[in-house]
Amino acid sequence: MRIAIISDIHGNFEAFKKVLNDIDQYSVNLIVNLGDSIGYGPDPEMVLSVIEKRGIKSILGNHEQAVLDKTYREFFNHGAKNSIEQTIKFLTSASLSYIKYFPKVRTIDGALFVHGCPPDSNTIYLNHLTYVEMKSVFESFSNQLCFVGHTHMFKLFSYDGKSIDSYPLTPGYKNLPPGYRHIINVGSVGQPRDADKRAGYAIWDTAQNCLEIRRITYDIQSTVNKIIERGFEKKDADRLF
Repeated sequence: MRIAIISDIHGNFEAFKKVLNDIDQYSVNLIVNLGDSIGYGPDPEMVLSVIEKRGIKSILGNHEQAVLDKTYREFFNHGAKNSIEQTIKFLTSASLSYIKYFPKVRTIDGALFVHGCPPDSNTIYLNHLTYVEMKSVFESFSNQLCFVGHTHMFKLFSYDGKSIDSYPLTPGYKNLPPGYRHIINVGSVGQPRDADKRAGYAIWDTAQNCLEIRRITYDIQSTVNKIIERGFEKKDADRLF
């Protein structure tokens, strides 16, 4: 099976549609979305509508949770909180009902899928954890593979039961070595934060046990213009460049 794994679209429909166009050119059996489909970007309703129409299996991100739970927004910084409140203005009641059913965890073909950190957190950032904390994370779940988003950066963590190796993932193919368990951060479709402004996603070939990292160009200026026009934070636009 070939599974396309996307994350952190953040209401950026221009990036999302280009990624979907790219996915459709490959023999992909399934698309899994790791959450934060909304927030920061100007087209949350359009993004959710396409996710639903295409039957994309989605995870509850911290931004979806903040939209659903007002008290949860208090944990956001000022800019992110403003973005969530602006996002809500562009969502229909049907979309609000739809995201209520996003689970925090999915297991597909033996792999674990979660927004932030295994086993089931949509708030913990892996890049904020110490080496000792990362070992505890690996010991908290039993799956051979776990796919995450949240940091907006591609990265692979590999654990052999004793030590952890980690390094960024760049475009192209990557074989996942046997004898290790892996946590794979699939970057961000709508707001990359790894010095590459292109939209990013991954394809996992379950039979070959390998990844393909894809980076896709899109019309950034169009997204930026809509962010400003629709009253979102200017820094949400600036981050795209």
